[in-house]
Amino acid sequence: MTTIRVDAAAVAELGVALAETGADLGLLGDPGAERWALGPGDTGPAVEDLLGGWRRVRLALAESLTALGESAVGAGGLYLDTEAGVRRSLGGGSW
Repeated sequence: MTTIRVDAAAVAELGVALAETGADLGLLGDPGAERWALGPGDTGPAVEDLLGGWRRVRLALAESLTALGESAVGAGGLYLDTEAGVRRSLGGGSW
C-alpha cells in the first residue's frame, strides 16, 4: 500500500512563494524602452521583436505562477482543515 504524506504548511508556503515570484515577474520593467541605445538600423527592430516575445512569455508565466500559487495556498488550507476534521472525528486528540 502506498502512503502519501503532505505537509500542509509547506504546501501553503510554496503557494505564497510562487505567487510572490509571479508578482515579481509581472512587475519587471519593459526592456524595450532602452531600444534607442541601439541607434538606427535593423538591430533595433530585431531586438524589440525579441523583447516583445520575452515580455509576452514573462507576463504569461507571471499569470500562471500566480494562479498556481493561489491554488497551492488553497490546497494547503484544505489539508489543514481536513487534518483538523480527522482529529476531531477521532476524539479530539492532538497529533
